Amino acid sequence: MNTKHNADFPIRALELHSLYAWDYNWIIKTMDFMKDMGFNTLILHRNDFIDLIVYPGKYFGCEPKEQDTIFETYSQIFRKLYRYTPTRRSGPYQRRAFLTRVLEQAARREIAVYIENKELYFPDILLEFFPHLVKEGHICASDPFWPEFLKVKYRDFFREFPQIAGIITAPATGESRVSVTSNRCTCDRCRAMKKADWFDTILRAMYEPIHEAGKTLVVRDFVFNPEAHKEIGAVMEQLPDDVIISLKNTPHDYYPTFPDNRRIGQAGPHRQWIEYDAMGQYFGWGIAIADLTEDYRRRMIFAKEKGAEGVIFRTDWESLDGHTAFLTPNKINLYAGALLSCRLDTSHEEICRLYLEKEGFLNQAARPEDAAYSVSWLGALMENTWQVASRLLFVQGCVFSDSSLMPVSLEHGFWLAEEKNSLKAWDPAKADALAPDLVHLEAALTEKKEALKLAEDLYRQSLQPPKGIRAEKAEWIKERFLIYQEFAHMYAAAVCALMLARYVLETKESPASSYYMEKRRELTEAIEALGRWEPRLRSMMAETNYHPHTIYTLMDPDRVRCLYRSLRELEESL
Repeated sequence: MNTKHNADFPIRALELHSLYAWDYNWIIKTMDFMKDMGFNTLILHRNDFIDLIVYPGKYFGCEPKEQDTIFETYSQIFRKLYRYTPTRRSGPYQRRAFLTRVLEQAARREIAVYIENKELYFPDILLEFFPHLVKEGHICASDPFWPEFLKVKYRDFFREFPQIAGIITAPATGESRVSVTSNRCTCDRCRAMKKADWFDTILRAMYEPIHEAGKTLVVRDFVFNPEAHKEIGAVMEQLPDDVIISLKNTPHDYYPTFPDNRRIGQAGPHRQWIEYDAMGQYFGWGIAIADLTEDYRRRMIFAKEKGAEGVIFRTDWESLDGHTAFLTPNKINLYAGALLSCRLDTSHEEICRLYLEKEGFLNQAARPEDAAYSVSWLGALMENTWQVASRLLFVQGCVFSDSSLMPVSLEHGFWLAEEKNSLKAWDPAKADALAPDLVHLEAALTEKKEALKLAEDLYRQSLQPPKGIRAEKAEWIKERFLIYQEFAHMYAAAVCALMLARYVLETKESPASSYYMEKRRELTEAIEALGRWEPRLRSMMAETNYHPHTIYTLMDPDRVRCLYRSLRELEESL
């Protein structure tokens, strides 16, 4: 692919999470794919990445000189390391060798490498060295030690790795070890501290050593509510002009049913990168297949119009070890990202053709007309997959899953949908989307019926592969769509039972009405239908050997059993 010039997005990145970030062979395969597909930036994401690879020396009694490496540091502190934190003694210099090799391989392929994390992170031993950092059992986010620590560890890091292009960080999520967002310290300084001031202090402390090293700081707007969005946004706009702003394509995580992130195009003089999910943390992990080509296209056109220069496609998720878009049909999203980032008017047919060719689906002896039909056949299959996922894992656009896993109770399901992952916070028109009334219940139940019909139709289509598809690949596709159909029926059973339970328990409509009595009966039937999935899934676990193993995580009989028991207890209390 000739993608070096005139691309719609000059920065085209893949982001690796999970244990794959430390698997050398996997990273090499990923970089080969990147080189072939025109991606030019690799992002290695792990929240404690920096802390796993530097000591830092100062806190163990070493003041490194400019030309020193980790080994000069180690030669001065090995006794103290072994005494205080033996498991950190050899880990950093071994990981240093790993990362050095990765960087050499990336340079050969002309791929820039960024490290992504969530600050603040730190090694546990610091709390023993500096006990004042903990006040009444809580780590103090406002302690002035933290900005100093950040400068020390990033100077150590860039002394070792001058090849790293920069650092990508998110200070506002509360998913780090210390953050003003999740701060539980109640000291006078913390009570008086403004969140915006904390964000500014932390980011400027990071910027100083990163800028000194001639590298780039990239700041993400990863947040969970509009208030935090506003707080971190105001700080980001005031950062030095060479800081890049990285924005998720939607305002709250990677929910394709949510509106565009309103901060795109609101970054002042800063360059903008836009983040997308390819694997499917919230839309089925590629087990519930979801081809997002058209969603990508629409959102990337919007981002381009707002001045974005870079796109990032996340291939996996740090909380799901051993899983990646590369292992599922959702790999087509990586092809879509590669082609659309170079030319936004690339057709879905072109993407499907390249996917089939590169992934070895086409028979070598296939006639041109058979190959062409194979492309259109795959396109017809894949272009409707999102229509299933959007009606299945979401209810009227609301996130109704725990990162694609079914809820474990009635309370859990609606907490996920209305509090943790609230759509109405970003789209007020969705305020009553899950209301326990006739109109909204019927909309939800109809949506699930539509999802099941579509899933069944896709499975039937998968049973008729064209002659141009190799036999083993045709069998793989059939299996993927069979699993998708099974997952769809299981998940629809859970959502229907939950929606009916909420209506019966909470509606203000008359319990004497014929509609209410009908739904009361349907609730009993829905709970029993859900319960039948437990033995079915146990049989699947015992009798099949699907790959990847995360199929069994998504379709866990014990999770079904938990929800079934919870709903049965609620029903019995009526």
